Amino acid sequence: MDAVELHKTAIVADTHQEILDAYVYEFLLQEDAAVRGEVHVFDRVYKPVLEGQGVNLVQLAVGGDHVAQVMYSASELRFWDAHKKLDVLNSELEAGCESFILCRDASDIDRALQAGKFAILATIAGGRVLHGKPNLNLRASLRSLYRMGLRGLQLTGNGRNRLADGVAQTRTRGKLTGFGEQVVTEAERLGMMIDTAQLSDPGFFDLIALTNRPVIDSHSAAAAVCDHPRNISDRRIRAIAERGGVVGISFWAALVNQDKAHPDIGDLLRHVDHIADLVGIAHVALGPDFYAYQTPMNREVVRGFANRGPDFCTFDRKTPTQSEKYPGWIEGIWYGRRSSDFIAGIEQHEAFPGITAALLAHGYSEAECRLILGENFLRVCRQLLDTRSG
Repeated sequence: MDAVELHKTAIVADTHQEILDAYVYEFLLQEDAAVRGEVHVFDRVYKPVLEGQGVNLVQLAVGGDHVAQVMYSASELRFWDAHKKLDVLNSELEAGCESFILCRDASDIDRALQAGKFAILATIAGGRVLHGKPNLNLRASLRSLYRMGLRGLQLTGNGRNRLADGVAQTRTRGKLTGFGEQVVTEAERLGMMIDTAQLSDPGFFDLIALTNRPVIDSHSAAAAVCDHPRNISDRRIRAIAERGGVVGISFWAALVNQDKAHPDIGDLLRHVDHIADLVGIAHVALGPDFYAYQTPMNREVVRGFANRGPDFCTFDRKTPTQSEKYPGWIEGIWYGRRSSDFIAGIEQHEAFPGITAALLAHGYSEAECRLILGENFLRVCRQLLDTRSG
């Protein structure tokens, strides 16, 4: 079977993708017609992108710690932002859109795959979404978003929140906070997928001691191959594998090879090989971390682009979030100032099928490719989201 046919027939999962901002933006522009079902914005804006990517199972981040400097949602109200994006997905479904299923359990995933629909798992990329009043933390925010369809929980971004410290906070050696422990325990009770991406090492191992269920890292790479602050050690990779989880390998250039201006698929395959050799092929997945935010067309500008309007910003899907004041930095971690933040050859969704050809050419068998492309992640999803196992 050639690579094109394999990619078409395989379960292809993206373990971490930010919701397409162009989709949310267009929905809000056409909200009245969309909620009446007169137009399905998902079909017009998002469906062609996912079809080009060739995926059928997507873990979609609907909010998180780092909100991009976009024109309509840049806000410290992170709960509001996640609530809004979940409402967009639910409103489209309620209005009759049949292209996707917002999956709440394992049976929904199977139903979507069997029907040829996109299986979407909603997640958050950082616990600031769950913050309550400045002097009060409640698990009510988690339960409320769960009722709307949230099924994934990444505890932190690079920085610090009220749950734990991210990878940029190396000096504190902070574990989970008391609130973080409560949130993890509640997420486990609800049957949610816990994602350790961007969590500090002390926080990670504290989490591992707290729960005995599988965990994932949705979008990192191997520190042994590229010693970037966002990448994870062999010890962490082994701990994830021992729980039966997976590591979704990021396609961000800085994480794949920080010493090259334009890392390529060959550099990415070194991470695949390393994790497969270390813990086995069953624990390798793909989390390219594609972004689609309104970002400045000229990244040399250091201030104020968020408020300059559409003539200054674009959905280019190559240059994701960055600091307004310090381009190339995200919450204390340096990613570099690049023309594209992704590896050469797979810089956005539509180029993603190239990974299948690369895996085959590199010597992975068809069966191994199917595991990496999606079956490994699907296995974990079924285990964690199977309501019969709770």
